[in-house]
Amino acid sequence: MSKRKSEPSPSASPARPGPETEPKRAARTRAATASAEPPAFTPPYRPSWYDRLARRIDRLPGPSWLAYLLLGVVGMLVLVGVQVLAGAYQPGKYFLLHLFLGSQVAYLLGLMRLLDRSAAAALETFRPVLHLPRRLRTGQADEATSLEELRYRLTTLPPRPTLWASLAGVLLGVVIPLLVFRIPGTTAHSLAAAFVWGRMSTEPGAMAVFLIWMAFSEAVAGVFIYHSIHQLREISRIYLTFTRVNLYRLQPLYAFSVPAALTAGGLILYNYAWFAVGPEFLNQPISIALGVFFATAAAVIFAWPLLGIHRRLVAEKRLALAESARRFEAAAAELHQRVDKKSLIKMDDLNKTLASLELERAALQRIPTWPWDAGTPRGLAVTLVLPLVIWLAQYLLQRLLP
Repeated sequence: MSKRKSEPSPSASPARPGPETEPKRAARTRAATASAEPPAFTPPYRPSWYDRLARRIDRLPGPSWLAYLLLGVVGMLVLVGVQVLAGAYQPGKYFLLHLFLGSQVAYLLGLMRLLDRSAAAALETFRPVLHLPRRLRTGQADEATSLEELRYRLTTLPPRPTLWASLAGVLLGVVIPLLVFRIPGTTAHSLAAAFVWGRMSTEPGAMAVFLIWMAFSEAVAGVFIYHSIHQLREISRIYLTFTRVNLYRLQPLYAFSVPAALTAGGLILYNYAWFAVGPEFLNQPISIALGVFFATAAAVIFAWPLLGIHRRLVAEKRLALAESARRFEAAAAELHQRVDKKSLIKMDDLNKTLASLELERAALQRIPTWPWDAGTPRGLAVTLVLPLVIWLAQYLLQRLLP
């Protein structure tokens, strides 16, 4: 009698996986979770020497503005102290120009940090109208430009151009005094004339300290100029490339007018402070030309990054007005047909349609196309023009009164 092989019952439950499969399942779960998470942000370039310095200052205990204030005080004490030790002048009789030269490094570094924070805050305010396109890369949807990358580019300078800007600032710091300052009683220009004019000691040690400090100051000034160009160019790129334009949602578009206005205002303040501490500069044609250049540059700096979005708003407004006019024309044509046919049924609805379209057109015409609040350019204009008016009035009074 043959033995029948025992077959498993269909109702029998499948065997549960043994404990050795649990680590594999956990590993697969972790791998799936990791693949679903977005990749870590990789900076497009390394930070510049200025950014590394600014971040070290930010890590100091206490508020960062206090660190920049102390840096300005230390700079003034070093520059003035060296002149006192060299016998350039007696204590208690300091020159405002020396205090200005000692504090300008702290002013420019602090201003650039303020602009970085203002730009980062503006990007957050701008997010409701920010449009980041997605591309297919190796079969996966990946953001072409991330929010982190935009923030990084707005607040961080690339290292190599920053270094070149520093060297250019030092070079201009040597060339400009050679063009501006003349040896008294002659028409010759020299760097030594700058020391004589600035009441600086010509003692070798004092001159060395002053030249080292001024080289660093001019390097920072060169970085500030490049910082302004780089940041405002990034603002313009965001406006032109990553903006979802909505004529009825303009407030987020005003965000980047704040760092633009701060950049222009900071440059104006620096320019006027230079002439305030050195009135003799008003007798130097090249110095006056530089002052006019920087005042003009301040106005251009404010308007330039906003020009692209202004053009987009103008184009969008024209399209909206054209669409409104087309609909008004269609409603008016229907009105004419009803009048011609003497079909006056539901004329009240048609009248309401025409009135609504007229209100829409009036509202569209009132929409501004420059991305700033009304008070921003007015305040900047007052900052730019008022000191010029005061100086011109003083100049005329000195000329007219005996």
